[in-house]
Amino acid sequence: MRRVTTWLVGLVLAVFMLGAAVVPLTIPAFTRLLAGRTSLAVEAGLSSETMLGVAEQVRHFVVDPEAPTLPATVEGRAGFDESAVSHLLDVRRVLAAARIATGVLALLSAVGLGIEVARRRTDRIADALVAGAVCSVALVAVSVLLAVSDFEAFFASFHGLFFSAGTWTFPYDSLLIQVFPEPFWMTAGVVWGVLVVLGAGVMVLGAWALRRDRVVSWSQTARPIH
Repeated sequence: MRRVTTWLVGLVLAVFMLGAAVVPLTIPAFTRLLAGRTSLAVEAGLSSETMLGVAEQVRHFVVDPEAPTLPATVEGRAGFDESAVSHLLDVRRVLAAARIATGVLALLSAVGLGIEVARRRTDRIADALVAGAVCSVALVAVSVLLAVSDFEAFFASFHGLFFSAGTWTFPYDSLLIQVFPEPFWMTAGVVWGVLVVLGAGVMVLGAWALRRDRVVSWSQTARPIH
């Protein structure tokens, strides 16, 4: 029973880590850096600086409910029509739900950690951290294998989990696709995976530190008195 509980807690920690790793991907600096390297400014007929401005507008729109609406035209060319705005509103809802879920998991993990610390069950905490690290790396590995085998199918399946069919596909010459082409999402996925693996490494280090402290404490307690 304890082993099952350990792996369930580990899975919770892994899901939390997957969600937490998304947060850095939504900051302005990341969007600007990556969009500056991948956006199709020439194909869009816009300057690189304009494309970066549009990318920031989209980022702001999907993370902030108070953000202004997206422009229908950008420097005389088609911008974001009703279908594009509708999809980005769906993205906003998914991100909001993900933030809430990540926060709830963080709270549950903190409460569980507090209980185990109060009971001095550092060995259980260490076991759960290792299980969380293993689950995190396993989920990333599965994602990488699926993406490498067929990225388009993986991309479509991923979107199918969160969005209705037909609501997230756009023509190649649409501004949304040209601002955020496939290389943008491939690179973002790699960064996300690296962040999750780094988080797993932190959990392993935490488990090692807890076990080391436990061994040191035990050895000091067990030291014979002369």
